[in-house]
Amino acid sequence: MKKNVNLEAIKDSVLYIIDDLYDTDFLGVCTQMAFYFLLAFFPMVLFLINFVGKIIVHFDQYLFEFLRAYLPQLSYDYVVNLTVILENNIKDNNVLLPILTFIFASMAARAIMVGINQSYGCEERRSLPKIWLLAFAITLLFGIALIFIVTSYVLLSDVSTHLLNALGLAIASAFLTKLISFCLAVLITILLLDCIYTLAPTKRSSFKESLPGAILATVGMLMVFRIFVIFVDHSSRYTMLYGSLGGLFALLVAIYFICVILNIGSKINVYWQDYFKNRERSEQW
Repeated sequence: MKKNVNLEAIKDSVLYIIDDLYDTDFLGVCTQMAFYFLLAFFPMVLFLINFVGKIIVHFDQYLFEFLRAYLPQLSYDYVVNLTVILENNIKDNNVLLPILTFIFASMAARAIMVGINQSYGCEERRSLPKIWLLAFAITLLFGIALIFIVTSYVLLSDVSTHLLNALGLAIASAFLTKLISFCLAVLITILLLDCIYTLAPTKRSSFKESLPGAILATVGMLMVFRIFVIFVDHSSRYTMLYGSLGGLFALLVAIYFICVILNIGSKINVYWQDYFKNRERSEQW
């Protein structure tokens, strides 16, 4: 009986999300989020290269290797070329870059808060300083998580390869190192999204309550990104339609998918929080 209730709840959660997409300005919010994400993307990349690169040797190579693994080749080439051009133009300005980075990144974090609040159906009641303080905290969390993911993706691969070779597991080293790096990246992403889903909404929620959306959003991003990368890499439509801007449009679509999945994850949390609360009330009665 419990199994049937759970299956029914899963089906109801899907129907709830579909109905909510029609009842709210879901696509408009996702478009707004994607716009701010794109504004923050290149300043964040430049900031990581110029400042984190001074602390972690060859961090720029690690970052580009990570982007190559998760972006379509068309978008990757565009990002690398534009990053090189921008870096040459602002390499002597070490004051403006971090300011712009945190301004645009905080605006993107603010857009996340607006989108997640829409999922909860609640208005923003927090003070303006608290809102921007939370946006700044989300920005820091995102930056720290990205640094950990990028460095672990490359460094852990090198360390585990040498370790497995020393243990006589050279045949399986390539597969195992990729698996370990992948699992660590997934774990960090889940923790990051869990923090975002907990901090962003006006309505209070715990890390445990935010975990279902964080897990499903992480899995959804991985699946959608793999499909999207395969589609773009095996299609010439973006180049034919947009020419040299094909990489930019492919990047924008990828960012838009992230925003869609991020908002769907928050709606999943809303449904399951209400579901468990209603079940507790029914059990008490």
